[in-house]
Amino acid sequence: MMIKKTIFDDRNIFAVLFIYAFILIFFCSLMSPLYPFNDWSDVNLYFNTGKAMFHGQTLYMDAFDHKGPLIFVIYGIGSLVSEDSFTGMYFIESLAWAFMVFAAYFIARLYLDKIYAFILALAFPVLMLSHSSEGGSAEEFIALFMVTSLYLFIRYFKNKDAAIHKPSYMLVHGVMCAIVFFIKLNLVAFWFFPLLAVFINMLLKKEYRNLVHNTAAFIAGVLAVALPVLAYFLINNALAHAWDTYIVLNKAYAQIGDLNRIMENLTVRFYQRLKYDNYEFAIILAGALYFPAGYIGNILGKTGLALSFASLYTIIFMPANYVFYYSVPYYIYCIPGIIVILDISRRYIKIQSRRRFYLFFTIIALACGIATKGFFGKPKEVILRQKEEDNGVLYKFYNVVAKEKEPTLMVLGLDATTGIFTKANIMPNIKYFISPNLPYNIYPEMRDEQTRYIAEKKIQFIVLSRASFSFDYYTALPVLRENYTLASTFEENGRSTYFLYKRKD
Repeated sequence: MMIKKTIFDDRNIFAVLFIYAFILIFFCSLMSPLYPFNDWSDVNLYFNTGKAMFHGQTLYMDAFDHKGPLIFVIYGIGSLVSEDSFTGMYFIESLAWAFMVFAAYFIARLYLDKIYAFILALAFPVLMLSHSSEGGSAEEFIALFMVTSLYLFIRYFKNKDAAIHKPSYMLVHGVMCAIVFFIKLNLVAFWFFPLLAVFINMLLKKEYRNLVHNTAAFIAGVLAVALPVLAYFLINNALAHAWDTYIVLNKAYAQIGDLNRIMENLTVRFYQRLKYDNYEFAIILAGALYFPAGYIGNILGKTGLALSFASLYTIIFMPANYVFYYSVPYYIYCIPGIIVILDISRRYIKIQSRRRFYLFFTIIALACGIATKGFFGKPKEVILRQKEEDNGVLYKFYNVVAKEKEPTLMVLGLDATTGIFTKANIMPNIKYFISPNLPYNIYPEMRDEQTRYIAEKKIQFIVLSRASFSFDYYTALPVLRENYTLASTFEENGRSTYFLYKRKD
């Protein structure tokens, strides 16, 4: 089925799915203008690092985090719409989910009639929402690029006699793979086995000319992304900083451990998936194992897709520092899993392609998505905006900091107070303006430099929480007491948890 023809023939369905994605994210992401503010520390770090980049600061040299550069580009683009809110990011996130839904529909149409493909496209994002956290994670955007390639892989391997592979599709694979490499490099493992299967298949079919063209197309796709990124760092004399941060530091931070530790992590987390994500994990396993065996005609494709899941699962779950939203990308295997379920169901349940059914399933999917996130059960995320001073540490400290003209700030941890940078539209003026969760033994430079900032009084306000990796160090630091005074505290659970320091003038 031709892509252009599908878009034209099913344009009304795509219009509904587009609106559906925007409404779903409107209710199910704290990026949405429906909610007061997204205080998730990760997205505030991405947003303000991206904003600093778009104001001329050089990533890794003037503004620091250890994620890949393209996540900050995405957030930097969002900051062009609004520098003190996530309005721009709501539209970007909604577009990403809309295109994911489109890709899911395309995959489903390879096997299912329109109404069943539509049901799949509605259900897929609802399942993914269970692990999407507060909205806007790097993994959400990565899932878009993976599902695009998943469609092209399934399309190619669907038939047993697959031989000629379009170089234009391989170009897309190269672009998708490179983008993910420059967001979270370990997740490129998803592409290894399916791409290997494609190239081996062309070789076995003796399509040597096609093999050469596809190799060139993949390299061109990778270079189309990599060259601008490398040029950015070369122009700013920051290539060494980028290598040391994104490659060397992340290798140390991964804390993979020995083989016994890896196997223990994989086994325990497999059990946890069965226990806590049981029906979702069953759908994922059906898509990763049963679908290739029963719905992919090419034997190399069967193997490549199954091994792709195995490698992605291993990469996600083997590190010691696993966080639940890291698993968002492997939810793309829900798509083939739902295909299996719907293909079996349609033998017994016939659903006619009528407007009322499309409307009914859309409403049901929206209700399930909203219920999955459950944001309306959280007091601080109600539809009617509350008074800012009643909303906890973020707003209490914000009200102090925002009174100053052009304040500067450093947050010695990764917590809700990172949102002060966004709400007060504070431009970072130091490299380590927010502290990612990097232990001192892995990355001592950050704490050493932050100590220097304190000694030289480079920032006006400092936030320190008991959850900070270096809380004991900073509370005993003489220059902090000499140069700063305690301006405010926030008590949580009956004890002082957050401390706001202001520079002595």
